[in-house]
Amino acid sequence: MASLAREISDGAAVDWVDTSVEADARPLAGRHFLFLQGLPGPFFRRLGAALRADGAAVSRINFNGGDVLDWPGQGAMAYRGTPADWPDWLAAYVADRGVTDIIVFGDLRPAHRAARALADRRGLRFVTFEEGYLRPNHVTLERGGVNGHSSFPRSLHALRLIAARAGELGDEVPVANSFRRRANQSALYYAATQAAAPFFPHYRTHRHASPVREGLAWLRRYARRWHERRMSRDAVAGLAGRRFFLFPLQLEGDAQIRVHSRFGTMRDAVGEVLAAFRDAPADVALLVKQHPLDPDVDNWRGFVTDRAAALGLSARVVFIERFDLMPLLKVARGVVTVNSSVGPLALAAGVPVKTLGTAIYDVPGVTADVPLDRFWHNPPPVDTEAFAVFCRALRAKCLVNGGFHGTDALDLLVRNAVARLRDR
Repeated sequence: MASLAREISDGAAVDWVDTSVEADARPLAGRHFLFLQGLPGPFFRRLGAALRADGAAVSRINFNGGDVLDWPGQGAMAYRGTPADWPDWLAAYVADRGVTDIIVFGDLRPAHRAARALADRRGLRFVTFEEGYLRPNHVTLERGGVNGHSSFPRSLHALRLIAARAGELGDEVPVANSFRRRANQSALYYAATQAAAPFFPHYRTHRHASPVREGLAWLRRYARRWHERRMSRDAVAGLAGRRFFLFPLQLEGDAQIRVHSRFGTMRDAVGEVLAAFRDAPADVALLVKQHPLDPDVDNWRGFVTDRAAALGLSARVVFIERFDLMPLLKVARGVVTVNSSVGPLALAAGVPVKTLGTAIYDVPGVTADVPLDRFWHNPPPVDTEAFAVFCRALRAKCLVNGGFHGTDALDLLVRNAVARLRDR
């Protein structure tokens, strides 16, 4: 960790300029991109290098050791101040450096909220990346906020106008993302964060649990992986011949739940859905699926089965940890979700979707605009033409083809993201 310490102690951010090319001849000359926190891994560093090659000035603020590991050296500066001092510090930094664009992953981390407020006041471009609304071949890139904060319209009429004006979108290139690579990058990120904690005494994670607690939970899940697969496979086999609805869980502590829904926690949402399921037809089951990236700090199997038993639903509520989603969508009667990205996957498979929170795909005519008690009994069919319009408009306005966790996928993402940022 000696090299990590050296990177942290270097407080100067240096903007690199390629003097071999006339600055005013490059597409992004005159723009200064400031990167804040990103997804663990090399994406932001790679994107920053590509923007420099296009003539932009590029800098980065590191908030912890994981950030330093992902973006050491060139253009990076460590922020070791308090959260209370951050807005004023950032305002001075932006003014001194002539920042024109602020780039973040996720718009709801506390540091990113302050940055967005500053961008709105100063008229700066605030660009948010997120996991793709349409997966696995896309990443979200929006000016301003994402998800419930997105400016993407929620009416079919407006979407038809966008789709009609979109022109040629190009062929969608399939991408392959590696879960193992994602896990390794995350593990290294959080290990570096813990190791460098003394250098960042005021940093607090935005995540639901501490890295140590999450790490121990992941080790437990890894040890139980074969048991989880067997139990899940047996549970799905037990649904053969039965009608069922799918309820995909989302991550506890996710801003999608805390900010973009009326639920304080995912547990609150589970409680409401299970209680409402008492009104479903007696021969219908509810399949509750754990999120694939959930370390299970909260013991979801125990919580769901206990709550179902208390409601007299033990014979009708089935819980699984691990199972391929697509075979389930082929036979599910419908999907109930707060605002999970499973929603568009279900709609693409022709499965009706009922949302309980704010979701970018919750457009009247696309998702089920009926109360939950009616949805259990008679889910309205998916309007495939309306969903196609939604997807075309979304690709035109909010998505770039590529992925975070594969060699070819990342190369594609960087190229497409730079092309999109030139126009924003």
